[in-house]
Amino acid sequence: MNYPPRRGTSRRYLPFLGLLAFVAAPPTRADFDPDQVLVVYNAASATGGTLKDAYLAANPGIPAGNVLALNDGSLLAADLSYADFVTKIRDPIRAFLNAPGYPDASDIVAIVLIRPIPHRIRDTDNPSVGDQPNNAGNELLAGDATFASVDAELVLLWQNLNTGEAGGTMDSKSDNMIDNPYHQSTAGIHTFTRNNITTAKTFVNLSNVAWGLGGSGALRLTPGDMYLVCRIDGNVLSDALALVQRGSNLVINRARVRVLLDEYDVSGGADFDDDPLFSMNDPFLGGDDFEEATAVLQSGGWDVRYDGTFDFIDCTEETSVLIGYSSYGENHSAGGHGENPPGAGTYISCFNFARGAMFNTFESYNGRALNGLGTLFNQEQVADFVAAGGTFAIGNVHEPFTFSVADNEFMMPNLLMRGMRWGEAAYTSLPCLSWQQIVIGDPLARPIIVNDPNPLLGDMNGDGSVDGEDVEAFLVMVYQGAAAYNAQYPNLDQIARGDFDGDLFVTDADRPAFIAALLNP
Repeated sequence: MNYPPRRGTSRRYLPFLGLLAFVAAPPTRADFDPDQVLVVYNAASATGGTLKDAYLAANPGIPAGNVLALNDGSLLAADLSYADFVTKIRDPIRAFLNAPGYPDASDIVAIVLIRPIPHRIRDTDNPSVGDQPNNAGNELLAGDATFASVDAELVLLWQNLNTGEAGGTMDSKSDNMIDNPYHQSTAGIHTFTRNNITTAKTFVNLSNVAWGLGGSGALRLTPGDMYLVCRIDGNVLSDALALVQRGSNLVINRARVRVLLDEYDVSGGADFDDDPLFSMNDPFLGGDDFEEATAVLQSGGWDVRYDGTFDFIDCTEETSVLIGYSSYGENHSAGGHGENPPGAGTYISCFNFARGAMFNTFESYNGRALNGLGTLFNQEQVADFVAAGGTFAIGNVHEPFTFSVADNEFMMPNLLMRGMRWGEAAYTSLPCLSWQQIVIGDPLARPIIVNDPNPLLGDMNGDGSVDGEDVEAFLVMVYQGAAAYNAQYPNLDQIARGDFDGDLFVTDADRPAFIAALLNP
């Protein structure tokens, strides 16, 4: 993981002074709803159709008309040129939303990309530079880094970011990154007007290395002008199918999970998690992330293990069920300030993850190995986290530099404490847009949070015994679902109490064992 030198100075920085502010427009909806999701898949892939069907089955509120099929065999690769991104992905989505009828551009809030769809856009004049950290830094400082993730470019679907791009310094908005107006927000995406989403926005050149927000009214970029682009992906189809299942009807028992935040020895080395790009008035800096995330989560009653020592906390040292994982990963040993993780980009596989677990690490290429593309520099991968039982992740497809890595202090509390859906929580954590990040997981997922320290298997009504009075509660869970059960028993862990077959769901398949427990309490 690299961080670029501040322009004209050394590599250390002054504190953050402030962020650009915006005012939310009056809400038009009470929530971000399933009918505001556009599902995009590649019909040239049989597995894409299978995964699309599974995702729609898990989200029956998404209308059949909100599905776009891209039937293109050339989109089965990991990388594509910017020109191909425009003609084969961006413009077909624009055309779909411009067609008569529902949905139109302002109706959609989130775009879900179904595996397999390319995840990386190559640089326009130096195609492989995103995989070369030092040269990528030179491109950044030259104001000409056009390499990006497909997902990040789609967030600003209606902005012609590549207009004027000719290899010069900041000659197009696709050069480098754009300030994210939703970063650090605690407001739901539905509170921002989407009426101006197709209007060209005004951006301000920030010292030839980034684009800030300019203009006013319809010309100023707000969260309502963004799409929350997430992908359902993994190493193989079965991993992606399991990802969909884990995000559906999600219940998290606060009393039985832990968050692990692991930095290297911060007493001997400067943190990665508070690196700004600018020495002052930096729009991307959120704060001292690991420490501040710890404080916020603990204030809400969550169990957090924060470590800022030389030791890399591996799965033999942390055996708790994890709901959140963030570390420096394979960069834990950077500068001699920490222990090298075990293995070579494989440390994640032996941790124990709860349904709903999140992953976010300071590794430059942790989102690279999708669509058959290999790893780089032996870094851990979001795809491996999914294979290990993860549900939500944010990764980097090219060198992102430390200042742009997602902020746990917004991602985790917004999902676990403030009632946001995953798509919202993820995008409030991203400092910038039109850059290297991808968001893995269902944007609609919103966990039910319970606090049930000592659940008894079969005791569905929480009275401390397994008997006939639990039958009604069991049937509510099986036939009416998690939300209905939670409405009646808001503090009970329905999974720990009703999942007899260990698949992390309570279904009719659990009935025989439940009946046996009733007969043999």
